[in-house]
Amino acid sequence: MQEKAEIRSKYWLAVFLVAAYTIPFAVGIYTENVFFDLQWLADLTTVILNGIMQGGVYAMFAVGLTLIFGVMRIINVAHGELVMLGAYLTWMFFFYVGVDPLLALFITLPIAFVIGLLIQKLLLNAVVGGPELTPLLITFGMGLTIIHIVEAIFTTDYRTIPYAPDAFQLTETIAVSRSKIISFVMAAFISITVFIFLKIHRIGKAIRATAQNADVAMVCGINIFHIYMITSGLAAALAVAGGALVSIQFGFNPETGVLYTLQAFAIIVLGGRGHYIGALIGGVMLAVIESLISFMIPNGTAMVEIASYGMMVFVLLIRPRGLMGPKEN
Repeated sequence: MQEKAEIRSKYWLAVFLVAAYTIPFAVGIYTENVFFDLQWLADLTTVILNGIMQGGVYAMFAVGLTLIFGVMRIINVAHGELVMLGAYLTWMFFFYVGVDPLLALFITLPIAFVIGLLIQKLLLNAVVGGPELTPLLITFGMGLTIIHIVEAIFTTDYRTIPYAPDAFQLTETIAVSRSKIISFVMAAFISITVFIFLKIHRIGKAIRATAQNADVAMVCGINIFHIYMITSGLAAALAVAGGALVSIQFGFNPETGVLYTLQAFAIIVLGGRGHYIGALIGGVMLAVIESLISFMIPNGTAMVEIASYGMMVFVLLIRPRGLMGPKEN
């Protein structure tokens, strides 16, 4: 029965994903936004490429959220606020110190790692392994605190970082924003580096062992609370790096962290809670469908949040463990 249910959930998930990617085309045809001429096909190719590149950034900061859930089973609803904080840190170093946003990562990532350590030590260590509602409420309060502190310092005005505003011409009709290319390359480099660290390094193996079974890891001599702190520091660094990379593409204000939290949750639900590769795949899939909605549907830019909400809700209903998550007991 379990095998049949597994096959059935895969089937329905496939049907849902096909429908999700088909609906923007159907709406575009109905509203006469689809032309199927060479220029429209070139624009579509550009949109999909931009979506894939944006998905790389989404996936990178979502990996931090999936690491925390995978290792500690904590739902961190303040993750997006850390992404927003990364954008503001990058903006400060760029405008007040004159540091290139990418070079600023060498400063902001250690700061973020320390912030993650402090959050784990002061707030989360005491509630790991307890009721799931407790850390959720703690991180919710922490997120609101971060928002109000940033609003008090920077106001609610949108900020932007003018960085590589021109486009890279792939062909005569297909061009991709240089800032997106740079962000994608950096996100891919950071994601691959973290993946190799988790696979090869002794601490990375300890993190994976703790995620599989914390009690067995502790019996084997692993200091799981030390691993929890490293994991939180790593997750915070990934979030801040994501904030730095989105800050050179989009405007941001203290409230944008809420959207990034939603996107991160949608990604890990789609890819599989606690699964690293699943988060990378989910990030690209979400960004591509957001790009298609913006391109195909009238006033689609204002509707992209529907993609995150819809994907998260329907995947939870159809296949709660997502594409690559572990089987539910």
